[in-house]
Amino acid sequence: MAGMVENLGDMWSHYWDPEAFAAFNEVRQNNVMSIGIDVKRNAGDQEMQVVRVNPGSSAEKAGLQPDDLITEIDGRSVADMTIEEFTGMLYGEEYTTVELTVSRVSDNTQRTFEILRETVAREVVSTKIFGSAGYVRIENFNNRVDTECIEAVNQLIAADVKGIVFDVRNNPGGSLDVMIKILDYLLDDGGPANGTLITLRNRDGEERAYTSDASCVKMPMAVLINGESYSAAEFFAACMREYDWAVLVGEKTGGKGYAQETFRLDDGSGLYLSTKEYFTPSGGRLAGVGLLPDFEIEEKEHAGSLEPEQDKQLQKALQHLGAIS
Repeated sequence: MAGMVENLGDMWSHYWDPEAFAAFNEVRQNNVMSIGIDVKRNAGDQEMQVVRVNPGSSAEKAGLQPDDLITEIDGRSVADMTIEEFTGMLYGEEYTTVELTVSRVSDNTQRTFEILRETVAREVVSTKIFGSAGYVRIENFNNRVDTECIEAVNQLIAADVKGIVFDVRNNPGGSLDVMIKILDYLLDDGGPANGTLITLRNRDGEERAYTSDASCVKMPMAVLINGESYSAAEFFAACMREYDWAVLVGEKTGGKGYAQETFRLDDGSGLYLSTKEYFTPSGGRLAGVGLLPDFEIEEKEHAGSLEPEQDKQLQKALQHLGAIS
């Protein structure tokens, strides 16, 4: 089954054995029985790079840091592993441990960490206020993110902010419905297609459009994006710009323009298959293309690992909104 899916030639389609599929479903609920890290691998790399260590997680308690390079997991080299294989090994029974061999870039040392697996309700939306502007960090678009994001914006409005920065850097996407609820709350029934937010088209050409009503939140906004912004994250950014609601700051997005469906098989394993393509309000497609920012600013460090005053992308967004000089 894994071989059949691999030979589809679609990097977004996957087969998961029962254990990995159960872990995937936990991740979608934003409840993770793991150690609390996000990783990536650039083309040609032999290691898994830590891009985020969740606050309060067992990984943070053990001392793992953003930009650490993981070379082995439980004694196995990660060089030939897919991201899915690696993250599948991170999951397991609660209070069991996983051993990671890590190369730390900051001091050029190699370390071994034995980290406890714990069930953690992940922090998915966080807010701050910088000058006259609010800041909303969205980690993904999975379970409860819509409710928490809307609540966060309402709190910022109550605090009388004059603009809002949304941060979807390193956001892998998630549920279409969650993204639509947030966009419908923020945007009105205008835009380039009279309220159309996004259109899905299947291989037979059949389409379904999702729309926004007239109720909205109108103030200056900006969206932070980078190369690890995928799927719902980049379409959130695209809708905000095409409605002329926000400017985009950062780096080109990943270019994942396809929607996937999940199929549970009788043995508890699962298929995750691309079945539809997304189109932006103006009819644009992002698959394999990505989204270019209005203000392109390269940042070698990862979102969340910098102090705000050192975050050039955030600082540009705040300057554009007039929140800082």
